[in-house]
Amino acid sequence: MLKGPSLSKQIKEQQLLWFGNSNSYVIVDQNINELINLFVVHDKKNNFISAVSDAHGIPHSQAENFYNEIQTLFLTNTVVENEKHTSTIPFDATLRKYAETYIINDLALQINYSHKKVKEILHPQIAHLTSKNSLNKSCVVFDVFYADNRLYFYKNASLIDSYEAKNYHILQGNFCMQLLCVIHNKSEDDWLGTIHASTVTNDKEAILVIGKSGKGKSTFTAHAMASGLNLVADDFSPILAKNSHVYTYPGAISIKSGAFESLSKKISGFDDLPLIFKGQEKGSVKFVVPFQNPSTRQSYPCQKMVSICYKPNSETELKELSLSKSMEIFVSDSWISPKETHAKEFMNWMAHLSFYELTYSNTKEAIEVFSKLFNA
Repeated sequence: MLKGPSLSKQIKEQQLLWFGNSNSYVIVDQNINELINLFVVHDKKNNFISAVSDAHGIPHSQAENFYNEIQTLFLTNTVVENEKHTSTIPFDATLRKYAETYIINDLALQINYSHKKVKEILHPQIAHLTSKNSLNKSCVVFDVFYADNRLYFYKNASLIDSYEAKNYHILQGNFCMQLLCVIHNKSEDDWLGTIHASTVTNDKEAILVIGKSGKGKSTFTAHAMASGLNLVADDFSPILAKNSHVYTYPGAISIKSGAFESLSKKISGFDDLPLIFKGQEKGSVKFVVPFQNPSTRQSYPCQKMVSICYKPNSETELKELSLSKSMEIFVSDSWISPKETHAKEFMNWMAHLSFYELTYSNTKEAIEVFSKLFNA
């Protein structure tokens, strides 16, 4: 028997479903949700068809189509991931060829890299945090080694995980989580999720900025920062389960070449920033360092999410966005805790968010419209 959604929550006219086995979220309208409920109760095909026809007065052929579609939905979202088998090698301190010390909020840590190419995976986004000061023995030490076409990630000489070299982006995500936990003295189980979004604040509340690749999310975030708003996190916005607040993450903003001209006029020293090649897809980028934040706050409440869409020659337009469209943009590249209690909290948090889409070509106008959301 196929297993249905583990949790369900109505959000306005839509139903948000969570499938626990696959930790996946699906949004349906209320009519489809009624059919799903009938499917769960009537697991036999003929019983479902009869129940749907009786309840809604539709032909058996159409009811059968509904059955097949829901069955496919359940099959797609109840797949359990295979248990991963982490490749291991004995920890080898002689692989520590390149070492960097980083200072974050008076907290010092060290990262050792085995190769220059390995260093390029993590270092550019946190290069502004480097320090020449020596570490004390109690500080956290990370190691990232390359061997046998795999990357190995250690914390205090204990293996966290290993990855095929082509999956270096998974290493980047795991490193961000580990660093986040060190900075805020938390464990991974404390987090509701890390949202694929940038976050800015007026020092009272935060707004999440989402956007599909190439739509200008990071560029917009950098302009917002240059206009006087403060950066909370770029591209990796952590949400704590306890209070659903967005917490700070100190990474720099990755800016693609198409935005160099506009930001060189807004950010002092932009033209002197080094070019970092990030592969054929992204090309060369510059990393904009977060401005010095006068606030000592480490977290902010957040009740708004804005999808950024830059379109040449378009008018500036802010409109409400549906939950389904918003989740379509950010969920696939986000990490959301697989714990059922966290899934429930995530759904409750989503129910209290307001979603918007901001389309623009004039950045100044867009920032003005966006900034007014803080007072809305």
